[in-house]
Amino acid sequence: MHNLSLVIFTLLIQTSVGILGTAIFNIWRNKNGMVQIPLIILSTCLGLIALALISAMAHLGNPRKAPHAILNITHSWLSREIVSINLFAISIVLLWGLTFIGFQKGAFVFQITSLILGILTISTMSQVYYLRAVPVWNSIATPMDFFGTALLAGGIAWAVLNLFISDRVSTPGLTFFMFPYLGLCCKIFAISSTISVQKRSKNLFWYASLRAKINAHTSTYAVRAGLYIIGAALFAAANMGMTDQPAFFLLISFAVICLTEIWNRFCFYDSFCRLGL
Repeated sequence: MHNLSLVIFTLLIQTSVGILGTAIFNIWRNKNGMVQIPLIILSTCLGLIALALISAMAHLGNPRKAPHAILNITHSWLSREIVSINLFAISIVLLWGLTFIGFQKGAFVFQITSLILGILTISTMSQVYYLRAVPVWNSIATPMDFFGTALLAGGIAWAVLNLFISDRVSTPGLTFFMFPYLGLCCKIFAISSTISVQKRSKNLFWYASLRAKINAHTSTYAVRAGLYIIGAALFAAANMGMTDQPAFFLLISFAVICLTEIWNRFCFYDSFCRLGL
């Protein structure tokens, strides 16, 4: 559980980006022109970002020295990550304020700027983990997993928020399904890529019973992939009229995806301790 703060930090930031992106594209597609994002959506994004930053501070040995972390921005991806996250947070605060006062002129520009900063944040976050000493991090699987979280967890979280806003499960739409299922594809690709990296990594030969370890990890990855698929299937059932209780199926889908994401991210950080060195 020593990686709990990092798990919370990465998952909440990525989910907030996914919620924002899904909200923007669904509103853009379903309305004549861009309109304001509901305050409950922006407030949720702000709340997730705030909790993520608090969690990140808990991971620091001396939080009072946190401002020094941005000083090496020209050479350190960690510094760039911190800067991009704060810029994303500031953009959401500004967007929330403009929405609160009813400012609509140029809303599209502010919304797209916030989304671009969110995408930049996930990109820099991925670069932090490109370490040669940890083969399962130093691959395309890392950004695919992070962006997959944004699309899958963020898309389904937006659907849950929309349920509370409109008091009904939304009717199917292209972007409504596009984001979660694109995220599912990213997740499955990341899992298969990680399994491939594990099997060919020379660093794994430091361990005894190598074949047993690889087979055990492959099995757990397969289980997680299955859970992601189940969560996505429940999401589809809730939004395609396959059940008389769409809200219940949507909430169950959200719970399955969230719990699987937490398990998956703990395994991601645990790979540094057991597989990388």
